Amino acid sequence: MKQIEKFLMLILILTIISTSGTYLSNILLVKLYGAAQYSQMAFFDKVVASIFSVFRMLVNICVAIWLFVAAREHKAQAWAWCVFGVFFGLAAAIFFYLICIYETLQARSEVGPNATN
Repeated sequence: MKQIEKFLMLILILTIISTSGTYLSNILLVKLYGAAQYSQMAFFDKVVASIFSVFRMLVNICVAIWLFVAAREHKAQAWAWCVFGVFFGLAAAIFFYLICIYETLQARSEVGPNATN
């Protein structure tokens, strides 16, 4: 397993843990304050939170598809970047293109300063 694949697996595991933490905190709040007091949270807040999470997931899926196509063009691990895009969205796209820029600069420095394109 390459280093980037190990890194992506670590990110995937940490994301699953952090996502489950949201649900666990809701369970803890119900236990601490009681179901009646917890349910008094405004209905509007629950609707807005649901809409926001659906929108965020749609954006992440679009970014994942975009990263999959871009990674195939750059001869990278397409499925790994796709999974990374599903969980991190725009941050994954920024990270991908930073790596592409770094690899391009590294390839140019290996060729030498006097090379012509």
